[in-house]
Amino acid sequence: MKKFTDLELIQLYNKNETFQSLYDMKCIELNTDAGTIRFEFNIDKKFCNPTGDVQGGLLSGMIDDTMALAFIFKSNFTQRPPTVEIKTNFLYPTKPGKAYGFGRIVKAGKNLVFLEGHLMQGDKIVVTATSTGVIMNMPGARVNELSKK
Repeated sequence: MKKFTDLELIQLYNKNETFQSLYDMKCIELNTDAGTIRFEFNIDKKFCNPTGDVQGGLLSGMIDDTMALAFIFKSNFTQRPPTVEIKTNFLYPTKPGKAYGFGRIVKAGKNLVFLEGHLMQGDKIVVTATSTGVIMNMPGARVNELSKK
């Protein structure tokens, strides 16, 4: 499979509907050498609880995707890190609208990868997280979808 530049990976991910998730998320920054990634989320009000705050489980999923994609992009979409453990801290209520997710590879070994990330809204970090993932090969169908583009 071709080795993509960071810009090519961003463009391929953002235009390929099969890589989109439940969240309205767009990759806006990537540094595969450093193992870092940044996403913009546009959170719909349908994801809010009765108090008008975004439901915590949804926020955990957003930061989980952000952290995992730092590793997936670094591997050029050949590996993935299914989450074994995640710890999420909710520092402030998150409201519908724009939010930004940051993910970083802390350490990748032979079998496990350690990740960290946070979500920002406005000038506040609203959610922080760390996770451990088991390193697995990406299903062939996903790799083939990317390489066709």
